[in-house]
Amino acid sequence: MSPVIRELRDRKINFKLITSGQNEILFDEFIDYLGPVKPDISFGYKSNKSSMIYFVLWAVRTFFAGLVSLRKEFTGINKENVYFVVHGDTISSLIGALMASFYGLKIVHVESGLRSYNFFEPFPEEISRFIISRLANINFCPNSWCVGNLKSAKGIKINTSQNTLIDIFMAAMKDIKKTHLSIKLPKKYFVLVVHRQEHVIFSREKTKEIFWHVLKNEDNLACVLIMHKLTSDFLNSFGVDTKLLVRRGVIPVPRLSYFRFMKVIAGAQYFITDGGSNQEEAFYLGKPCLLLRKRTERIEGLGGNVVLSKLNKQTISKFQKNYKKYQRHRVRSKISPAKIIVDYLRI
Repeated sequence: MSPVIRELRDRKINFKLITSGQNEILFDEFIDYLGPVKPDISFGYKSNKSSMIYFVLWAVRTFFAGLVSLRKEFTGINKENVYFVVHGDTISSLIGALMASFYGLKIVHVESGLRSYNFFEPFPEEISRFIISRLANINFCPNSWCVGNLKSAKGIKINTSQNTLIDIFMAAMKDIKKTHLSIKLPKKYFVLVVHRQEHVIFSREKTKEIFWHVLKNEDNLACVLIMHKLTSDFLNSFGVDTKLLVRRGVIPVPRLSYFRFMKVIAGAQYFITDGGSNQEEAFYLGKPCLLLRKRTERIEGLGGNVVLSKLNKQTISKFQKNYKKYQRHRVRSKISPAKIIVDYLRI
């Protein structure tokens, strides 16, 4: 959403920023891109405990707290001149769309129309997207495939030709030489991201098996492991700590700001991940990418630099052995989806 926020600011268009507390957003990390940012309305942060019960309780509490908190905001306003903008597939976006629907506001969905066509992967994001697209009055879709996925949705569909992610990606590439890394990395390495809850919580044993398979397969490159909170909890659940990882040639790295993360990925030989946005980022970079998933809601890179593993060990091994053949050129785009979105909303 940051490119849309930046575009609104550049044009001096009034808006209010609401944060749900699903994840901690460190706005200082975006200060060079956005300038100083502070949410106008913020709900309490979700518990760090990796439990579906805690997550559901947080979602229900946030929804009802939001209805109460936003009542004053939406009372007496001209609803024809107000858009409630949500992004992507998070439960926060679903909560926001439901609150906006309750108050009769026009709902705008950015990054709309992505589909894996399986409600259990990604979970619960696929369910979230499906519901939001049914509620949305305006759907901004990153490509024609996404537009086609919304044939049965009643809202207006706008093809932005790219995702808003390309806006901040291009900014990151422009500043990549100036971006400082506080961690020292070897000359050659690959990056591993394992953090999806359907993998590290609901399919823990299978994910553990795949995790070790990836590490055993690679003798020539160091592994840079991005340590999300769920990643850390997953590893701790079977007695793996930082010292053991280091002995296995793994470099544990805490979550990075977006610009720093892009610099780390850009310098890698290849990228193995279970994240959907990571697939898109790898596509923009032309970086060989293996998806540790059975399904994906995106088409970017498939048949080119991106391989969908379907959690098949032979596919994983083949990719790691032959990753160089998946290298592609970096995407350079003159299209700004954020500008397209703001242009449309200003009409």
